[in-house]
Amino acid sequence: MLPVMKVALIANEKASGVSALIDHVRVALKKLGAQILIPSDQLGFPASVTDDIFDSADVVIALGGDGTIIHTAKHAARFKKPVLGINCGNLGFMAGLEMDELSHLSDLMEGRYSIERRMMLDVKVCSPKGKEICLCALNEAVISRGSLSRMVEFELFNEREHILTYRADGIIVATPTGSTAYSLSAGGPIIDPAVSCLLLTPICAHSLHARSYIFGEDSQIYLRTKNADTHEVFLTVDGEEGVQITVDDTIKIKRSEIFANLIIIKQTPFYQVLNRKLISRR
Repeated sequence: MLPVMKVALIANEKASGVSALIDHVRVALKKLGAQILIPSDQLGFPASVTDDIFDSADVVIALGGDGTIIHTAKHAARFKKPVLGINCGNLGFMAGLEMDELSHLSDLMEGRYSIERRMMLDVKVCSPKGKEICLCALNEAVISRGSLSRMVEFELFNEREHILTYRADGIIVATPTGSTAYSLSAGGPIIDPAVSCLLLTPICAHSLHARSYIFGEDSQIYLRTKNADTHEVFLTVDGEEGVQITVDDTIKIKRSEIFANLIIIKQTPFYQVLNRKLISRR
């Protein structure tokens, strides 16, 4: 007799459509013989999602939009647990299934799926006094100005040399997964998620030659701001964690040693998904 699959069901009930869908997902999983693990709903998403539920689960299902799936996948990555996203949002580029495709949950229970590893970034803010703030990004890290309409001067380095100085509203450092998110809106290229690299895209740079840069997967890049003492500058990771940056801080970004693991049930090629989710929205 096969062991019972333990499925952690993570739902962002504040997202549109999730409250109506969650009971349908529970019923479908129970009929298929799954043991369902659900966080306490007293705190709400994401505060209710704790380490123990990932540690106990075999697989994780995230109900919500891309933000919910990204947050869940990053947390699950620390426990090497795969995540199936069910899209309840507008775009759902990270999702493996849509709301009307719950019949495919039988494929999950019977092991008819693959797992796609997605590169993540280690993002570290280092102060001259030795204090460090460590964050992790699945999509991107964004260093940008605050509320005042003044550009920030950014210095970009790698391990060997000073690369250039930008005057811009901000800088995006993205993974290939994040290349279809904020970086794309800022004019950056689309990168196949099977490629391992770091993508840097300026936001509204005051230059005729400012372009995106692509760095090798083993590169480590460093960013500093030259005028953060007179301007508010913030680091935001995947749109959910924010840190104010000072002129003395150095931001170090490199490929993470851990990967997000996304469950792929429908073997739809990346560029077909891209066309359906993005290009058709023109």
